[in-house]
Amino acid sequence: MSDDPKTGLGDVLAHVVNCDHEDEEPDLRGGRRVAYVVTGVRGALVDAHAVDDPTNKYVGSAAVLSQNLEISVSSLLGRHFSCRVVPGDPGTFFVDFQMVPEPGAQASA
Repeated sequence: MSDDPKTGLGDVLAHVVNCDHEDEEPDLRGGRRVAYVVTGVRGALVDAHAVDDPTNKYVGSAAVLSQNLEISVSSLLGRHFSCRVVPGDPGTFFVDFQMVPEPGAQASA
């Protein structure tokens, strides 16, 4: 059994709200652009994988992704999008979302 104190979600949220994080903005420059395809919508979550690497997965909020892409949640399944993937501390940041034309779709002249 561990002697580590248990921290609940409420404790974490209280810490975040009460701490001064002004100097802790993540550096969102750099990273690389990755193209994804949405493979599933599970309630409030969306699953996607990188087009060039199916093991590279993206899981996020369906509502946030639909807002970033300016489409409805019901239109997400099968959609292709890209974003910059920026390693950071803590975690990885996904920024600058853009729609990507479907493979085989002809560009209008």
